[in-house]
Amino acid sequence: MSYIDFCNKVEKAVSEVYGDEARVYVTDVTKNNGLVLKGLVINKKDSRISPTIYLEQFYGMYEEGITFGEVISRIVKCDRAYSGTTFNADCFTDFDKVKERIIYKMVNLDMNRELLQNIPYITWNDLAIVFCFLVDGGGDSYATILIRNEHIAMWHTDAEELYKLASSNTPSLMIDEIDSMENVIGEILMRRYPDDGDEYAGLFGSGSPCMYVLSNDRRIFGATCMLYSEHIRELADSFDSDLFILPSSIHEVIILPDIYDCDTDYMRNIVREINETQVDVEDRLSDNIYRFERDTNEIRLVV
Repeated sequence: MSYIDFCNKVEKAVSEVYGDEARVYVTDVTKNNGLVLKGLVINKKDSRISPTIYLEQFYGMYEEGITFGEVISRIVKCDRAYSGTTFNADCFTDFDKVKERIIYKMVNLDMNRELLQNIPYITWNDLAIVFCFLVDGGGDSYATILIRNEHIAMWHTDAEELYKLASSNTPSLMIDEIDSMENVIGEILMRRYPDDGDEYAGLFGSGSPCMYVLSNDRRIFGATCMLYSEHIRELADSFDSDLFILPSSIHEVIILPDIYDCDTDYMRNIVREINETQVDVEDRLSDNIYRFERDTNEIRLVV
């Protein structure tokens, strides 16, 4: 079954599940970096919020052997999980009730020119700072709503005010964390290979370069920690040097002290190659690298 046929069949099957309770349809959704995905919208009559369920992952499950009936069951389960959030959509029209949950994230400026025409943003080096409303669903579940131009028009605000709010909210809602690359890889290996994780982790010994991973406790949009993390300054002071910052994805960055006589062109090529071969299009942040300068306490693009 082709992907388009799959999407059409899903739309029909989910419509039959909900009947007159909801309008179900598939739409194209432009995501980060111009990626266009097929989204299933389940617009219930008694709800003002309609979560979008992206169908690419479900098509992959179907191709791997999961029955079509099981696919529909999982989609309905996802929708019910969204419906279980405590978010009151009626409150979204009241700026005073949403402004304490406004956060920011960073995206690539050039790759999102079309999207940025419809959302408020502020430029930062070769990136754009954009804004989201953070929705907590209880426990560890959460979602975000991208703030668009129609929202700031409704709220009678602008990008500058959103930036001030997000600068205050994000550090407390998305707490920054930094750890050595050795520890991060070790934790991943221990989870993936519980019986042999120690042996694999030992391959990254003390002779490895001093590399650190900066993200946040939620592990989403962690690259934004570059805007507020005190760990960056602390790390620079501990090595008595400037720092190179390599964008691993929109969710984290890699930091290393400028003590290795590094070739910046080589590092930039490594970042570009990893982006092209290892990072999903939607998660790519930049092919460039940055430097934290101790003298100015600023992060600048390395040109």
